[in-house]
Amino acid sequence: MNSQIIQKINKRKFLTVAAATAASTLTIPTSSKAQITSIDAMSGLKTGKMKPMRYTELPGFLSAAQIAPHYEKHYGGALNGHLALDRQIDEMTSNGIKDANAYATMQRARTDKGDSALLHEVFFDGMTAENSDPGMSLRKALDQRFGSLDKWQNDFAAASATANGWAVLCLHKISGKLYNVVSDSHSNGVFWNAVPIIALDMYEHSYYLDYQNNKAAYIDKFFDYINWNSAEMRFNEANA
Repeated sequence: MNSQIIQKINKRKFLTVAAATAASTLTIPTSSKAQITSIDAMSGLKTGKMKPMRYTELPGFLSAAQIAPHYEKHYGGALNGHLALDRQIDEMTSNGIKDANAYATMQRARTDKGDSALLHEVFFDGMTAENSDPGMSLRKALDQRFGSLDKWQNDFAAASATANGWAVLCLHKISGKLYNVVSDSHSNGVFWNAVPIIALDMYEHSYYLDYQNNKAAYIDKFFDYINWNSAEMRFNEANA
């Protein structure tokens, strides 16, 4: 495994943070506990509309050319597909299921697209160009589960390197433990009763324009842009 991925992730220097923040084209301030009562209050799975983005690019990490089609086509396409299938299945159920094979295919597709929409929201919510540090609750949980923040980062990076779909930090509601989970499709790798806290999209469409086939560089940079406010909110809500 590439040693660049496993090595301890370097913290972003203050000047780099300042430059990135100044150059960012953020349209809405990064989420904070004072601004949002629930991290998923505007989820497309609830509203039927795409969750608004708070930025158009993340300077030094992801360009506008990389983010725009990812948000519009992949997140938007998954959400619209899920909602359409939901309506079709409701109709089919009301009128009687006449084609069991079509029904089974639609059921699986609805789950796949719904999971994709949700994970894309966690992914986009979970990044920021502003400086951000883990909150007290999540930091303590990461230390207890993985030994330290650096050890969690190394494990998450290793998981991401093996993923062809998603790497997800999740909290299991029954065991109360944090897990780094790898999923090579939206509906595989699901850990029932687990809540996603941080998600990294490892499909090539999420990084190829900016990084080509250099997954290691993409993974390495991600840690500098984690929106820890968003992660802390998800963690606290999952614990509620």
